[in-house]
Amino acid sequence: MSTRWNDIFQLPDTALAGDKRVPKTMLVAQAALTKHEQKTLDKMRRLEHFATATKATTRMLPRVDDERDIQSVIFLRCEMAGTSQAVAEVAHLVHKCFPNPTVIMQDVGDKACVSVSLTRKSHAERGATVMEAVESTGLPQGDLYEYLHAMAGDIMLARAIDALGFYPQARTGDQERILVLVNRYDVVRSEVRQLYEQRNGPDVTLNESAKLRMRIRKAENQQEAILNEIKELCHA
Repeated sequence: MSTRWNDIFQLPDTALAGDKRVPKTMLVAQAALTKHEQKTLDKMRRLEHFATATKATTRMLPRVDDERDIQSVIFLRCEMAGTSQAVAEVAHLVHKCFPNPTVIMQDVGDKACVSVSLTRKSHAERGATVMEAVESTGLPQGDLYEYLHAMAGDIMLARAIDALGFYPQARTGDQERILVLVNRYDVVRSEVRQLYEQRNGPDVTLNESAKLRMRIRKAENQQEAILNEIKELCHA
């Protein structure tokens, strides 16, 4: 499947790059990739320069201050060669290859993935990946940083779709609280997964299994409480 990405992002024609192929050799040279990292690139069939958002192409202002120097945002389209298991690994590596903030749009079978990299002058601030869901919502366009920050937030919220059964949207004053709750839900969900793996280990005694079962129940109750609070904020 090839996703009609600009139906989602609705970038102006002036920003579109015409899907120019980005050679893997360029990424290897530009980021001085290791042999192991070069093998990760083999999980990607094709990488294309999809668009560049600048003041000239989108009329969104740059963000230049003590923390950031965001003059442009590069949009890349990535066609994956294999299964969805490699999506996050490939996205993380491709982000590393570009000094600019990047938006990576990945096609993998009948699924779609969006990854956003927000950067400071010295280090990455936040990256977010979501599988199987793309939400198209109104994004602030005061400057390029606000645009990227809002996109990263939307991607984070989309990670809760499977658990909630809907995309979590709330009144403006509750949006930051929902982001905090979704992040907390991710942490607790990861904890539950790890506890189950420990309990299913071959060397776990009956006593240890019972203790782990109690910890699992407590963590699952926390998950439920977080989801209920998100639902209340969304339906208030």
